Amino acid sequence: MTSDNIKSDIFPYLSPKIRQYLLNVEDAYLNNLHEIRIGINKPVMLVFDGKVYFLDKNYNLTKSYKNCLIIEQAEIEKTLEFMTKSSVYAAIDDLKKGFLTISGGYRVGICGRCVFDNDKISYIKNISYLNIRIKREVKGCAEKIIQKIINGDDIKNTLIAGRVKSGKTTLIRDIARILSDSFSKKVSIADERGEIAALDNGSALNDVGILTSVMEFCPKIKAMTMLIRSMSPDVIITDEIGSDEDIIAIKKALLSGVKIITTIHADKKEDLKMYENIFDIIVILDGDKKGEIKEIIGD
Repeated sequence: MTSDNIKSDIFPYLSPKIRQYLLNVEDAYLNNLHEIRIGINKPVMLVFDGKVYFLDKNYNLTKSYKNCLIIEQAEIEKTLEFMTKSSVYAAIDDLKKGFLTISGGYRVGICGRCVFDNDKISYIKNISYLNIRIKREVKGCAEKIIQKIINGDDIKNTLIAGRVKSGKTTLIRDIARILSDSFSKKVSIADERGEIAALDNGSALNDVGILTSVMEFCPKIKAMTMLIRSMSPDVIITDEIGSDEDIIAIKKALLSGVKIITTIHADKKEDLKMYENIFDIIVILDGDKKGEIKEIIGD
């Protein structure tokens, strides 16, 4: 991800004042940017490789939060307006999950006051904090693991486990590309949050392979059923399972003969025991080294 990409893809969603702040950051730093964190009455925060920096009033990066540029409520509201295309209400289903996905597949985490209806979150109001995560496409990052996933002509049902920001989504994106382009497999992606392929008017902004079809912004359990019926895939790739409904959808897909490759937030072997009878292999990523494999269960 280059500074030019960040300026063209993300800056238009920021309020004019925040945008102007960030335009003063040198391109060399933007090239390595991982997160933009903005909160009401908080300084502008930029994360590079896990290290947090602030912007001071002279637009210089600093490790101290004192005498820094402070974000006001109006800037958060204007940024949300841009991100939801002037209709926060239209984005209510995404907001109540705690995130938005903006064009290009960038995920924006949100915090605010949760409003409940019958023990379920109906919406989040008074949004006070936004965390814009910079996605990174790393072609070739799955080369090491692909030989563990495919055996001859057979694809192994694979669960990739790891902590937040361990590289799970980046890895499955490249797995989709390799299975499609190098092994001529019919790949379908159930891209519930729009982060894997990042469709723009039907065209994938990320390279997920020539034989890959994508169902975007659809719950996994529905997307998998539709993909099996309509696209006859060899493998379905999806991201971040965890609910009982996700497991039901996966088991139904496996019964239909389709292979599954997916991810989960977990990095401890004992937390993955219940999945060992569903997946052929479980790949645990090293949370301290992005994209690096710590252990493979079932290999």
